[in-house]
Amino acid sequence: MNKINLKDWLEKVDTPWEPKEIATLHDVALRIAKIHGTYDWHTHRFEDELFLVLKGKIFIDTPKGSVELNEMESYLVKKGTRHRSRSDKPAWVLLVEPVHTKTKGD
Repeated sequence: MNKINLKDWLEKVDTPWEPKEIATLHDVALRIAKIHGTYDWHTHRFEDELFLVLKGKIFIDTPKGSVELNEMESYLVKKGTRHRSRSDKPAWVLLVEPVHTKTKGD
């Protein structure tokens, strides 16, 4: 395994909403995604999904409300929770989720 430099990955991931897998640990994937604009509402029926903001600011919307996340803040979306992510300006997140998670939801 080579060293992982997250700053380098921020430069490599330039297309919004197309997560890139940077590593796996057991059955968990670490993926970096660029967020810009508003993603569609979706649900992961069987998987939790953790968002960790590496650069910028995002919002996670759920039917219960919105959460604002700034750099180095995270939020865990529990399985079965309808949600969407959005940002007014480009932002990058580290997604931590099972490897089999469909990044676009069910």
